[in-house]
Parts: sequence; structure tokens; C-alpha cells
Amino acid sequence: MSLYLKYRPQNFDNLVGQDFISETLRNAILQDKLVGAYLFTGPRGTGKTSTARIFAKTINCLNQKDGNPCLQCEICEAFAENRLIDIIEIDAASYTGVDNIRDIIEKAQFTPSQAKYKVYIIDEVHMLSKGAFNALLKILEEPPSHVKFILATTEINKVPETILSRCQRYDFKNIDNESIEKRLLYIAKEEDIKIEKKALYYIVKNASGGMRNAINLFEQLIVGDKITYENIVENLGITEEDTLQQFFQKLLENENSIIQDFDTLLSSGKNIKLFLKDLIFYVKDEILLLLRENKNYTKELLILEILDEAYAKTKNSLDEKITFLSAILKIISSGKQNIEIKEIKKEKQKTEEVFYKKETKKEENITNDMIEDIFGNPSDEIFVKKETKKEEFVQDESELKKNLIQELKKIGGKGVIILGLEGANFKKEGETFIIVFIKKMPYNSINNTESLSLIHQALENLGHQGKIELRLLS
Repeated sequence: MSLYLKYRPQNFDNLVGQDFISETLRNAILQDKLVGAYLFTGPRGTGKTSTARIFAKTINCLNQKDGNPCLQCEICEAFAENRLIDIIEIDAASYTGVDNIRDIIEKAQFTPSQAKYKVYIIDEVHMLSKGAFNALLKILEEPPSHVKFILATTEINKVPETILSRCQRYDFKNIDNESIEKRLLYIAKEEDIKIEKKALYYIVKNASGGMRNAINLFEQLIVGDKITYENIVENLGITEEDTLQQFFQKLLENENSIIQDFDTLLSSGKNIKLFLKDLIFYVKDEILLLLRENKNYTKELLILEILDEAYAKTKNSLDEKITFLSAILKIISSGKQNIEIKEIKKEKQKTEEVFYKKETKKEENITNDMIEDIFGNPSDEIFVKKETKKEEFVQDESELKKNLIQELKKIGGKGVIILGLEGANFKKEGETFIIVFIKKMPYNSINNTESLSLIHQALENLGHQGKIELRLLS
């Protein structure tokens, strides 16, 4: 017998992680306030079927103890030995047709042979066909007093509203890690199995809130009379935390060398999907840590979203390696783009501080030291001489910039060009249009044939003729 079946809860007291549901059902039994149909919904392995079995056993128990089955009467013993024919478990995935449900309806009319209630537990009820649901609806509308239905599903959205409205619904939640850990330690003690703390943490983390998943993985990893993290690494091919930390750090810093790490990963024969899953869990833990410390986690969240999306795509991907590589490249490129946009925005702010001085401030009050701090040394090529009229410069620059940017947007100018020009300053000397930059990034992003051609075309559309000159403020 598997450990999951061996340690399956036999009463409400042993049911783990669903305290509210246990207490509610027990009170209903104690107060004899039962309904004809119940609906249990929630993730896999969270106790839906186990709760249904306990409930069915308890309402038929001859010697109930505080809303729990006694586990000793003839009903409880017959149920434990699978001899109680009045409690029927059905897997809807195997009995989807309308004829199967009609058969249930026909047999439900007969009174129980041994127990007080005839209980039908229909698992994965969302798998029923439309005709089967319609047939089931008829008996749910007016169920015989001696019949109880317990429907269980992992996909509540696929159950028709007409069925939902006739059931008392209970939503099962994922079981918290602490409860899973306590249960596994209890089983380990009962089975005399030694388990390392790091190995226990891995099992709990990968159970994803499901007790059945946790116990099955626990049993799978037993070697002799112990479970070690070293055996988990060897048998499951999971990734060491140091490797995950290094990989994540390179994603965080947009390092191109991560491609070499990816190649190493492939050559080592590592299971890509498993590595991706481990990496997702690692990033999730890092975000939770930052959250507790009230630190910014914007980039980490972006990485998590892209990796999670890639993991979902691996199910239908022709090559999961390509899916993972695409996610890596997407993270790196988005990170570099964000850095570039931030730099351009800083550039724009700094430029505005330099050129948009209050007009009420007299020019003669500006000292040579202040000019050198803002514009550089007076010998520099871009230095604005005193005879240049500031008011005229600002007016020309603002009008030309506004019109040029609007025209560029019309003819398909890229976002990087627009942001770069917004942070720059314009002036006209004769037939030459001069665009002034403070830093190299926006200057370099525009100083290419494609960008200059677009700017030249936009200027011509505005009726301006002449050359374009880019200058970098040193």
C-alpha cells in the first residue's frame, strides 16, 4: 500500500489544511442540517475526495463522536474494507455519458441496503457531457431523502451554473507549507525514516500546496531508510542553489555571458524544463525576500513573469530549449532597453535644467565658473557666445522641436529617436540645423544614417531645407 493511502485521513481531525471546511461540515452533521448535494472544488491533492469519504462515512456512522466517525461500528468497518455498497465512488472521466448518469438515477431510487444514506461521490464532475449534466440536474432538483451527492472538481468553470446553483459549495485551498512539513515529519517518524532538512524543504516546495503530491514525492525519494538532498540531486537531476543564484544574477544584470551558461546547461544533459521550474521557484523566493525587506523588485518580477510564461509554453513547444533561450534573450533585451530609456529620460531632465533657465534671470549675473560647469570650457566648440540671443534660441528650439517630433511620429520614427530628441536642444545657424546633446547615449542612438534620414525627411515635410549637424556637449 502506498504511503498516501496508508496515511489518508480517516476523520475530520486528521484532515490537514482545510480547518474551516472540516468545522463547517462537522457542525452540519451535529445539527442534522444536511442538504442533498455538495460541491467540493479546488486544486489537486488538497483533500476533496478524502473529505467526501469522511463525510459519507460520518453521516452513516452508528456511533458518531463529536461529528466524527467512530471507526469501529459495522458501517465504518465495512467502509474501510470496501464492503459498503451504499457509498459509491465514480470517476466522471470514465463515465461521461448520459447513460451512465441515467443508471445512477435509476439505482438512486432504491433505499440503501445497509447504511442510512446512499452517497454518490462523483470525482472530476466537470468531465461529464452536456447530456449527462442535464440528466444529473433532474435528480439534483428533487433528490430522494435517502440520497446524498458529493461532486468534486478541479475546474469549477466547466460546471454549468444550473448544477452549481443546486449544490452547497466548498472551496478547498492549497495546503500551506508548514502543514505539509508537519505531516511529512509525522510520516517520517511513523515509518522510521530520516530526512534532511534541505531535502524536506525541496519536497514541500515542489508539492505546490498538494498533500498527495508531497507524500508521493516523499515516498519516491526514500533510499533505504533515509532521504538526503544529495540523492535528490542525483536522482531527479535538480540544480544546485549556487548554480541557480549565478544564473539569476546574470539575468538580473543583463549579462550576455549567460548564453555560454545556457550552452553549458545543454551540453551537461540537464533537463531544461526541470531547470526552468527550479529557476522560477528560486526567483519567487528572491521576490518574497525583497518584499519582506520593503525593497524594489520590479526587475525580478519581470524575470519571473517571462520565465513563467516560457514554462507554460514548453507544454506545447516543439523544442523546449528554444522556448527557454527565447525567454533569456527577452529578459536581457528588455533589461537593456529599460536602462537606455532611463538614461535618455535623465538626459532630457538634465538638458532642460541647462537650457530652460528662468528668463527673468539676467545674463550678466552668470559667472564664468557657472558657465564652465554647465557648458564646459569656453574654448569648446559648442560654447554659446554672449552675443547669441537666449530668448531667440529658446523660442526657435521649442517650436522646431515640437513640430519635428510630431512629424517624426507621423512618418514612423522609433521611440528611441523621439526620446533622444526630446532630451536634446535645437538651433539654426544659416542653413544648418544643429542638435545638441549632453551625453553619448542619445547622441549615438541618433547618429546613424537611418535616423538622420528620417529627421531630414521630417524637416523637409515641414518646409525646411538645409543640413543637419549633431553636436555632443563635452
